[in-house]
Formats: sequence, structure tokens, C-alpha cells
Amino acid sequence: MKIHVEKLNKTFDVTPTNKVIRSVYQFQLDSAKLSNVQGKKAVDIFSDAIKMIDNIENFLTKTLGLSKEESKKLDDEFEQGDITEMANYVASRLMGMPDKEIKEEQADNEDVGPKK
Repeated sequence: MKIHVEKLNKTFDVTPTNKVIRSVYQFQLDSAKLSNVQGKKAVDIFSDAIKMIDNIENFLTKTLGLSKEESKKLDDEFEQGDITEMANYVASRLMGMPDKEIKEEQADNEDVGPKK
């Protein structure tokens, strides 16, 4: 499956094997667990935020087969929102969503975002 990540300006060829799909589900499960802040102390919230960043970067690196240089670029050159968007896009594509549907969903999410 060809997955073009615009922010990296690169197209990746990812075979959606069981191992890859399992990693998508694991990424989503870990993200859901880490984003639940209810009843947590501040120290745990910040610790989970760091784990979330690492989780996203690891998911992208492994799934897309990024080189060390490309992986470092995720950490050094992109904002958290950018890598989150990339990871969600990759996960959605691997789960079978077409680009058009992903873009529509992103547009819908922007519409319900915070007002300026």
C-alpha cells in the first residue's frame, strides 16, 4: 500500500501485514490509555505526555521504516500536532480509509475545534 506523508514529502510502501495492523491497534490502544487524564496527578499526566510523544514517533518510525535521520527529523523539526496528524493519517490509511475520507474527517475536526 502506498502511503504519501505530505509533511515528510515522501511516499512509503507499507504492506498491511498482521504485524503492521497489530501495531496500528497497539498504537491506538496506547494512545487512548495515555490520553486519559481523569484522576491522575500532574506528574503522571506529564509522564504520559512524554510517553505519548515517544509512542507516536516509534509508531511512525517502525511502520514507515524511517531511517535514523528521518526519525530524528520527527523529533527535531516537527511540532507535536504535526506528528500526531501524521500518525493518525498513517493509521487511518492502514485501516483502509481512503485519502478523501481522511481529509473530510480532518476538515470536520477542524470545524469543531476551538474558536478564535
